[in-house]
Amino acid sequence: MEDLPDELLADILRRVPPRSLAVCRSVCKHWCAAVDTHELLLAVAHRVPCALHGIFVNYVNVRRSGFFSRITAGTTSQPSIDARWFASFPGQLTRHRSVLDHCNGLLLYENKQVHVCNPVTRRRATLPAPPRAQTPYSHLPYYRHRMYLMFDPTMSLHYHVLFFPDAPDRPKPPYFQPAGVSQSMRANHEHECNTLGVMEWPPYVYPLQVFSSKTGRWEEKQFVRQGDAAVTVSDVWSDGSSPISCQDGLRRHAVYWRASFYVYCDTGFIMRLSLEDRIYLAIKTPRQDITGCKRHLKTYEYLGKSKHGVYFTAFHGYQLQVWVLRDTLESCRTPEWELKHQVDLEPKLKLHYNRHFRREKYEKCWILDSCDEESEDSGHYAWDSSDDSVIDVEGGINMDYKDYYFAVDLLGYHPYKEIAFMGNRFQGFAYYLDNSKLQYLGSPYPAYLTKHDRRLLPMLESFIYTPCMDDLLPVQNDA
Repeated sequence: MEDLPDELLADILRRVPPRSLAVCRSVCKHWCAAVDTHELLLAVAHRVPCALHGIFVNYVNVRRSGFFSRITAGTTSQPSIDARWFASFPGQLTRHRSVLDHCNGLLLYENKQVHVCNPVTRRRATLPAPPRAQTPYSHLPYYRHRMYLMFDPTMSLHYHVLFFPDAPDRPKPPYFQPAGVSQSMRANHEHECNTLGVMEWPPYVYPLQVFSSKTGRWEEKQFVRQGDAAVTVSDVWSDGSSPISCQDGLRRHAVYWRASFYVYCDTGFIMRLSLEDRIYLAIKTPRQDITGCKRHLKTYEYLGKSKHGVYFTAFHGYQLQVWVLRDTLESCRTPEWELKHQVDLEPKLKLHYNRHFRREKYEKCWILDSCDEESEDSGHYAWDSSDDSVIDVEGGINMDYKDYYFAVDLLGYHPYKEIAFMGNRFQGFAYYLDNSKLQYLGSPYPAYLTKHDRRLLPMLESFIYTPCMDDLLPVQNDA
């Protein structure tokens, strides 16, 4: 390869995916010069996902998703996103029109049918229904939330959609007979439950339905487990996170990081899959310290991605704990969780709530572009962490504030900076892990809903969105 003319070497390297091309640049000075001289990385820069552009939000009993993003001037270089574009998708109009997943610029979207789309290029593809084992929950729209999208434009413009199976259902008890249920029927049912309940979950060989845009069809792929099983089938039954208990289950996102796919499964474990090697690993979630926390409050857990890789977050009331997954040196060992950040957000949040109820004005720097109506706010603001919307408790902690409590959800993490986006039924915030600064952003909820509606209808899911300027999706004529 060293004896190849520069033009021929550049022509070879030009066919290499962006991520591998960046690695090739560090092989030797000759290759580095070939990449730089011919501006090969610049030529594929459009395939690298852009910076954070906003957050797609799903709501309970609200027909369509909203797009919560920073307010920018009309001259911004960021691509324009119109959430109302999804209304043009084919499919039966139902209440369940929402974003199912996001990965590096592509969205998985449902409108009775399931689509993969790119809001920037305005191209989309409709997926065929996946082959699946019939369960008592197959007819429910929330059942499709077991689908996840995998897309890495720095390696290939083709994408995959993963469809995760359910654990076996608990055997139904014997039907009531006029003469009563016999002792033998009860014994047989109990034996069947015990036999099935002690089975490992996920099993050693885990079947997964995978759709490939390259082949255009679903295929069953077998993944072999490394390490120990996470739980048993009986643990899944007792967890209570069935496909119909959607408000907890749907918040558990998936993460694509360094050619591995991480998904938060029922009963509190993370599954890491390698599509190329056909292997998976079950990773237990970190143990949480709730000492001093209010026991009656429920803990909400989230999986996300940010500057240092895979993040696991737990909210217990206003108590926030953040862990980062660290790979061990030995390849056979399970990665370990490292506690990254722990804080009580109550003083900052309560100070904001009291200012809010005293009708003090905050300049919002983010706005919601809902699918159903335009926002009335036409101002232009920059997202500046030094503005007056930063909430500082110094000098105000001894205020005589009332004891307001509004549950806080994690909306997601900034993909390149350690900033956690949070929100509830009324306000959205950015929390900086490095300096513990809390910044008010605006309301992530549709303005046309009354305050009464917001109390009843919490946010259901949220997806950090980073645009990608290229794809292989078919061009659609929606005119």
